[in-house]
Amino acid sequence: MKKITIILALFFSTICSINAQELTKARFDKHFFKSVILDTKDVGISPIKWKKPQLITTGIVITTAVLAFTQDYEVQDLFQKNRTKTLDNLSINFLEPWGSGLYSMGSMALLYTEGLIFRNQRSKKTAMLATKAYLISGLYVQIPKYLINRQRPYQGEFSDKYAFTGVCGNSWYKGMPSGHTTSIFSVATVVASEYKKTVWVPILAYSIATLASVSRIYDNKHWASDVVVGAAFGFAIGKLIHKKNNWGLVIN
Repeated sequence: MKKITIILALFFSTICSINAQELTKARFDKHFFKSVILDTKDVGISPIKWKKPQLITTGIVITTAVLAFTQDYEVQDLFQKNRTKTLDNLSINFLEPWGSGLYSMGSMALLYTEGLIFRNQRSKKTAMLATKAYLISGLYVQIPKYLINRQRPYQGEFSDKYAFTGVCGNSWYKGMPSGHTTSIFSVATVVASEYKKTVWVPILAYSIATLASVSRIYDNKHWASDVVVGAAFGFAIGKLIHKKNNWGLVIN
């Protein structure tokens, strides 16, 4: 299993060696770190700039999350009744680490190294943007986690999908949204957006993100609705960071 994971991580990290034209060098300098601050600010104030398309999308996400919420018990029951040792190992050793950052950030490190060795500015740019998305999404996902403070399926005396204790709760459950899901979708969105013209890259990126997210339900760490909200949150942050690209780096 570990060998397969390493091979896929290497494969995932070298998908970007495609027609890179050097216009501005991608590197960890003061301009990049300044862009982290700017992007963090932009993510925070983005809701006040939403227009009709963003409001409609938000409505769709909320509707989908509500529908998922109505099926949380059923989805939990389905996954827990069909657990096997093989699937347990697959989830723990192969899928979960993508959401935790072990594999996703490891892949971005390999991608950045590939860019250094072969002077591929696009590879470096993608790795840097994805890293920035991972860090910023990890920061912002904590806000709804603490404000909502939803109980996770395995916590408490029994699984209670209605347990939203808020900031006044005695325990920090931090169930909604799923942090693993938010992180991996932010990274996958950056990679998919940067290589949207290469069809199989978005398919691979979002497939990994989806499977890693589903593993959180399988492992009974999150409700299905936690994962839906996390995926939307991560996707939105990844898109915004890729679009803003606040350090003047342009690769054709």
